[in-house]
Amino acid sequence: MLIVTAVLGTAWGAVDDLVSNAEYHVLRPAGPGGCTAVVRETFFLVVGNGEAYAVGRTGLALGKSGSWVVDDGYRPVDAGTYELDWGRDSGLLRISGTSTDPVVRGGSADIDCWW
Repeated sequence: MLIVTAVLGTAWGAVDDLVSNAEYHVLRPAGPGGCTAVVRETFFLVVGNGEAYAVGRTGLALGKSGSWVVDDGYRPVDAGTYELDWGRDSGLLRISGTSTDPVVRGGSADIDCWW
């Protein structure tokens, strides 16, 4: 039963990535202790979505650090309209849209690899 669940979960994730045209970006530079920001950008019809994850040295992300919605399927990270600033302990990812493709919800994520 556990194997069937794992296979179905993997298949569901792959289909979701195909349908939503998902793109993944590893943002550089890495932050304190090797903390890395990884972004998943998708679009469906005319809505773009993004999710940021904090990935530690283990390579695991323990849940979303933040998310955003952008008009017209715009992908701000792919277009380079974002800022990632690292502090001593964590980072702040700020997402910007354009005048014609604004960020309509969210727009920032705290990147913190506390583990």
